[in-house]
Amino acid sequence: MKDKTTICNLCGAVHFNVVEDSEKPFYVLKCIRCGLVFVDPVPEPSFLEAHYDADYYADWMGPQQEKRLRMWRKRLDTIEKRSPKGRLLDVGCATGTFLQLAQKNGWEVEGTELSPYAVSFAKNLLNANIFCGHLMDAGYEEASFDVVTFWHVLEHLSDPMRYLQEAHRILKPSGLLVIAAPNVNDYIMKISYRIVKRRPLKLFFRTDREIHLFHFSADTLRLYLNKTGFRCTGIFPDNGITEPSKRVVHAVGVALYHVTGLRFFNALEVHAIRV
Repeated sequence: MKDKTTICNLCGAVHFNVVEDSEKPFYVLKCIRCGLVFVDPVPEPSFLEAHYDADYYADWMGPQQEKRLRMWRKRLDTIEKRSPKGRLLDVGCATGTFLQLAQKNGWEVEGTELSPYAVSFAKNLLNANIFCGHLMDAGYEEASFDVVTFWHVLEHLSDPMRYLQEAHRILKPSGLLVIAAPNVNDYIMKISYRIVKRRPLKLFFRTDREIHLFHFSADTLRLYLNKTGFRCTGIFPDNGITEPSKRVVHAVGVALYHVTGLRFFNALEVHAIRV
């Protein structure tokens, strides 16, 4: 059990099991009612923001650049199969590569990003509005976007519910929401890690390059969508993995999914429509 002043972001419950407690005062908790897994307490914003400087993005614009460009092209192609070109907002747009590709392909693009470094880079890359700060503070008009994307962003946020509520507000009716996030049920990866490293794969290290505050499953993401006014149209494997060893392990999970329907792969891609 954990202090009852902690409230589940998804269902409002106050009873949890402790999943990890080795990084005190931070705990990883699992809601007994809905199954949401999250870090408590939320680290201070300054602690989180310090990770996203020039060094964080260096590999993206260096050794990983070509692989990441291929990844973004595939993601844009997926969107264009599901939505006519229009106005697209990328929440947590980082250095703007995805938005640059979309803009070149005829989309009207905007982005939000918390990292001042990434915002400065994206503004120099794009002829587009990039807002530095939280989505809720950007002041977008209601029903003004055709597509809103969260590419591996939702797990880093301190209040996913509020972000999704705002995404619903600014999407047009029947507008497309796309979320990609790590899968907390990536059992193939967890087993592989234990075999290779001879220790369990932890969900939270305060020194992680990327701090994940929330750990979603297909079920908890679907619940979030239901609660924020979306209709989920599909949950698929997210194949945007660039690291070779992780791609191999993920591919095993994807193959198992196609045979059994079990979502034990590394990451989820979720599509939903605003209703």
